[in-house]
Amino acid sequence: MTALLEAQGLSKHFAIRGVGLFAKQIGTLRAVDEVSLTIEAGRCLALVGESGCGKTTLARCLALLHRPSAGCIRFDGEMVYGDNLNKYKAIRRDIQMVFQDPYGALNPRMTVAAIIAEPLNIHSVGNRRERAERVVELMESVGLSPSLADRYPHEFSGGQRQRIGIARALALRPRLIIADEPVSALDVSVQSQVLNLMLDLQDDLGLSYLFISHDLAVVEHMADTVAVMYLGRIVELAPRDDLFASPAHPYTQALLRSIPRPGGGKRTPGALLGGEVPNPLDPPSGCPFHPRCPRAADICREARPALETVAGDHLAACHFKEAGSP
Repeated sequence: MTALLEAQGLSKHFAIRGVGLFAKQIGTLRAVDEVSLTIEAGRCLALVGESGCGKTTLARCLALLHRPSAGCIRFDGEMVYGDNLNKYKAIRRDIQMVFQDPYGALNPRMTVAAIIAEPLNIHSVGNRRERAERVVELMESVGLSPSLADRYPHEFSGGQRQRIGIARALALRPRLIIADEPVSALDVSVQSQVLNLMLDLQDDLGLSYLFISHDLAVVEHMADTVAVMYLGRIVELAPRDDLFASPAHPYTQALLRSIPRPGGGKRTPGALLGGEVPNPLDPPSGCPFHPRCPRAADICREARPALETVAGDHLAACHFKEAGSP
């Protein structure tokens, strides 16, 4: 497959300062730490992990909303971030985001038509008539009647608002959509409708997705490839079927055991991890997962494992990695 977007050694660090206007820096938050991944044309890469692991920060770096502290991004083979910024605005048209909160992502003072047309106005695409026609086309493509174009966001349900957000993201005909928890704020009955819409649009328009979620059941439905993130790093990366059938990292195995199964109660016995998520301002030495890992040994406390091949395209960052059942 052709690589549409590649990130190599990508890091994003934030300086943490004490209280007060002239407070000194007291630490560094490594929100994203040396992440490398590839999103292939026409495919969906899902990024999963607990809240606070760095998923959204990574997404914002890839969407060119944050400038990385280190590493580089290539889009369609062309350097985006490196020593210098190159053709920033042109590439941003090809990368758009769908945000988590459909209630907060839309300007309440703008009509639906104005919200969807805003990217066209910013990038000076077409004349007024062509933009109006494009709005009608986009509303129909996401299952909304164009007769609703003059209404305001508060007049729509959560699922309809997310459809508006998807229409806005499609306005510039992007090649990559970064969807940050796009259905987590929606009712379960509405989630499947939005997910199926996204899959239909992917088939019709040849879109690529970076799909961020903490819901592994949703990920299994959407993804071609899955990346598991823990404390700012990728700890496992594999084709979807391989990861769900034979996870190699203990963290991934614990996540998969937490998926509710019909007739099996809310969780599988032993699903809950021991301990707590470490403080990201003071991460553990060695493997960041070792304080909670049932396999931890001395080497785990001393040396950070590299992301290495388990089998084929299946990678894991564990000193004792082996593919096994969840």
